[in-house]
Amino acid sequence: MASIPVTLLTGFLGAGKTTLLQSVLTRVDARRICVVENEFGAANIDSEVIETLGPGLVRRLTGCICCAVRTDLVATFQDLAQVCHAQGVERVVVETTGMAEPAELVPLFRRNGPIAEGFRLAGVVTVADAVHVAVDVENSPVAQSQVAVADLLVLNKRDQVTPAALQAAEFALHSVNPLARRLTTEHGLCPPEVFFAEVPPGLRLWPAGAEGHHHGDVAAHLITDEGPHDLRRIRTWLRRVLKRHGDDFLRTKGFVHASGARRVLLQSVRAHLESRPFSPFAPGEPPRTQLVMIGVGLDPISLGEGLRGCRLRGG
Repeated sequence: MASIPVTLLTGFLGAGKTTLLQSVLTRVDARRICVVENEFGAANIDSEVIETLGPGLVRRLTGCICCAVRTDLVATFQDLAQVCHAQGVERVVVETTGMAEPAELVPLFRRNGPIAEGFRLAGVVTVADAVHVAVDVENSPVAQSQVAVADLLVLNKRDQVTPAALQAAEFALHSVNPLARRLTTEHGLCPPEVFFAEVPPGLRLWPAGAEGHHHGDVAAHLITDEGPHDLRRIRTWLRRVLKRHGDDFLRTKGFVHASGARRVLLQSVRAHLESRPFSPFAPGEPPRTQLVMIGVGLDPISLGEGLRGCRLRGG
């Protein structure tokens, strides 16, 4: 059997990886793509977003893909080999958690690696947030590693920064990885032919001997409450959390049980928060709010109390 190309999609927390992947999958035959979705937290948020796009295969791994979950990744690919060929899958995309260091995964695809018989690595795509990447690259070894190993750097959210800030973001990327192809975009728009472009092994940009993996004190907490919740009160609460923790409060992503049993997808990256209506709760599924909150020094008990305080009056 011919090996199946794998695109490794990475990027720091909140850069827009899932949005970009959604953009790509809407312009190809999703039945030919298998997505291996990795989330740093216990809620099935990104997988559910991806699964709304079509009938393609989605496999989910919870935890850090380059730590304990690495073993699960090998088992997943070994299981997928026959399934992909039987169902006509032509490509695999692995979307890592925002805290993953993709250099840890490269050996899995080497000629003598445990999954090299059925799969080959087509390229590493790293999504960078134009608003925060200059700071992230300066302060986070994880962000530096993600940029350093990229074959393609997608600088996202150009519409949210000034020309001077965009130039600073581009300089930050160039200073870490001057050889990678680069695409500057907004709303995660990336042409499929660019995203899936395969890099010949001899032109790999991965630094030799890249290794080491550190999360520091970053932790993901799953906060749940039945609700229903008031979105305006949630916004006010998240602003208070941000004020208390500053740049240590990195990311929020999840579903809100809003008024009228509506389900709303909510995301925040530091001070930037957005929400949009999502598909209804499944029949028989008890409506509830589930938020994965990622940062340093977050107290899950306090966060739970804060979420309960955002219930609708009388809820």
